[in-house]
Formats: sequence, C-alpha cells, structure tokens
Amino acid sequence: MSKYLAHTRKLAEATPPTRNRIVDFWRVVAILVVVFGHWLAASIWLQPDDEIALLNSLEWVPYAGWITWIVQVMPIFFLAGGYANARGLGKVERGEERRRDWITARVRRMFTPVIPLLLVWVLLIVVMRTFVPAEVVYAGAMSATVPLWFLAVYLTLTAMAPFTYKWWQRSGPVTIVWLLAAAVAVDVARFVVEVPGIGWANFIFVWAAVHQFGYWWSARDFGNGVPSRTGWTVFGGSLAALVGLTWSGLYPVAMVGIPGAGVTNMTPPTFAMAVLGTMQLGVIWATQPAVRRFTARARAWHGVVAVSGIIMTIYLWHLSAMSLVAAAGLFTFDGRLFRIEPGTATWWLTRPLWLAMLLVVTLLLVAVFARFEWRISRRPAPARVPVVLVGVLLTAGSAAAVAAMGIATKDAVVQWSIPVAAIAGAAMLGALPRLGSGRS
Repeated sequence: MSKYLAHTRKLAEATPPTRNRIVDFWRVVAILVVVFGHWLAASIWLQPDDEIALLNSLEWVPYAGWITWIVQVMPIFFLAGGYANARGLGKVERGEERRRDWITARVRRMFTPVIPLLLVWVLLIVVMRTFVPAEVVYAGAMSATVPLWFLAVYLTLTAMAPFTYKWWQRSGPVTIVWLLAAAVAVDVARFVVEVPGIGWANFIFVWAAVHQFGYWWSARDFGNGVPSRTGWTVFGGSLAALVGLTWSGLYPVAMVGIPGAGVTNMTPPTFAMAVLGTMQLGVIWATQPAVRRFTARARAWHGVVAVSGIIMTIYLWHLSAMSLVAAAGLFTFDGRLFRIEPGTATWWLTRPLWLAMLLVVTLLLVAVFARFEWRISRRPAPARVPVVLVGVLLTAGSAAAVAAMGIATKDAVVQWSIPVAAIAGAAMLGALPRLGSGRS
C-alpha cells in the first residue's frame, strides 16, 4: 500500500496542467457513492426460524424513491466516459491510430480485470455448493457479479465510439435529440403498446444519449468552457422536467430497484434516467469552480489519483467482499451477526461495524487483484476487424449474460458457457490477465 501511495503521489505531482481534473473527481465521487450505497442498501436477516431474508434498506426508508435521485450516480460514469472517449479519439480522427487499435486498447483496459473475478467465482461456486445451501451460493454469486451489466453496456458504447463521435462531429447536439427520441419511442412501445422485451433496447439508446452528453461536455471545454450559470440552468430545467415526469405518473420515482416498488427507471433504463443524467451534468458544470479549487490541493488531488488507479478493481470486487462477509457471518457463531431485525434502532447502530468489515475485506481484495488493472497487454491489436468484432461481442455478451442470468443456476451449478465465452473473447483481444510484472 505504501509503495502504491508513493507511486500515485508522483503521478499526481506530474499531472499536466491541461488535464481536466473535474472528470477524475466526479468518477471518484461516483464510485464511492456506488460502493457505500450498495453496502448500506444490503440487509441480511437470519430470522428466528433460521430462514434467510435478503432485504433492501430502501424498503423502510421514508421517501426512498426520491433519495435514489441522489444515490443513482451511474450516469456520471457514462458522462465521464463520453468526455474521455472524445479526447482519446483525436488520434483516430487524425489518422494516427486505427479504429480497431483504439477499441482493442480500451476493451483490454476494462475487461482484463474481469477475468479474475469470473474465475474466482467459478471456483467459489464449485467449492461452496458442497456445504452451503444452493440458494445462498446463487444469491452471493449473483450479487457479486451483477455489476457487470455496466461493462456490457460500456464495452458496446466503446466499440461504437469511433462512429458515434464522427456522428457527433457531423451533427452535434442533434445526435442527442435523436437518441432521446428513440428512448421515448421505446418507452411508449413498452408501457403503452406493451411490446414484450422492447424496453431492453434502452440500454443502448438511454446510455448512448448520456455518453453523447459527454461529447458535448468535451466540445464545450475545447471552447470557452461552460459558465456555472449555464450549469445551474441545465440542472434546474432537468430537475423540473424530472419532477414533472414522475409526479404526472408517466414514470416511477425510483431510479434504482426497490423491492415492492414495481417498475423502476433503471432495469431497463427509461427516458427519465437520461433526464437524471442531464441533471447531473448540470451539477458538474455548475460546481466546476469549486471542484477545480479543491482538486488543485496536493493532498486532495493525490487522493483522486490514488482511487482512480484502482477504480475498476473497487467496482468489480466491492460486492464480492459483501458476499464473502455475509457467508462468513451466516455460517459462524450461529449467525449472530445477522440475527438483528433490519430497520430497528439496534440494526442502524450496527451499520458502522458492517461498513468497517466490508471496507477491510474490500481493501484486502483490492490489494490482491488491483495488479490486473495495471498489467494490460500492449501487444498489437488483432490484424483483422472481424476478430475485434467477435471479441467485443463475446466480452460484452458474457458480461450481459452474467448480469442477467448469473454465472450459476439457482441450483448452484456453473453455467460454463458464460466464463468460456468471456475467456475466448478476452483471448481474441489480448485481454487475458498477465501474471508477470510490468506490461507487455
């Protein structure tokens, strides 16, 4: 840990003045909200009859739906991703880098850390199913790997980025209008016409629209920047629109899944989620002066750099930490850790202990697996475009399958086709983890 902090301190000190620190700051804020939000939402109760109840803390929090407008920060990742991709595609636009090289490099960076997660959980499932109830193994594996939905969508958008960015350069903000219109059309087909399965198309339309907003952010920064008053205007207008959409009953209030709340705006995403993304973009623009001053401080910026260097590892393993702590707590000391009824005063008083345990285990997992976030292959990209295309389909598709179905069945049997597809796709793109030190 000390070596890592020393290394990141040097990186922070060497940061070029042209770097937009605001993007990195908000990515770090978003990952912290995601991690602690997931941990606080999880409620495990070993009931008096020894039945295990897996609950969500938002079930008994007043006005939970409105609170999700604050804790649902996934749009920030797509906004930051659009911004970063717009900046990174400069070499492609100038003809200095081929599209397949650019796509391959980014898929490697994002998917290489995924392989250890899948392999560890395959091993855990095979071992634990012999002495742990199948439903507990399934729930733990599903909880730990469901965040891969983000990789499925983001890998797809990354593969499309050279083309969507060219579309942006040609048509500008009109591209966002078209994508939002498509999202509304999908919602109409889903909720009014009741077309089966059509809502899943909005995983592309909604998140692509937010990603295009990231292009807009980058374009404005290339110019005169965005005044804070513009940010507050965007925030206020988006907030008013979101309040109108939800109070009118056109869309549900909740931006994350809450048991018993019925339909949410998240799975699959709706037009309301895109409006939330616009609102968050307004906040980012409005607070730029304050964030710029904060990240100019040496210690603050070092913290941002340190977290940014392991952000994918944190995202991938924070729920595995929760699953492992839950399994240990349920099957040791008569499950006393989880015999407190969720929502009671005693339960709330034990939340700091719960968070502390999860933080320790997560840090241990990060210490073990963060190396795979750094050891990314630099071998040449596949020579043939179809190989890149199939590799992206396999990596993104396997991530989507894990999130949708789980890496194991409800009987705790590994669905071998999923990890095999992930490994095959990673091998095609050079995204398999390296075991040695340094980069190739």
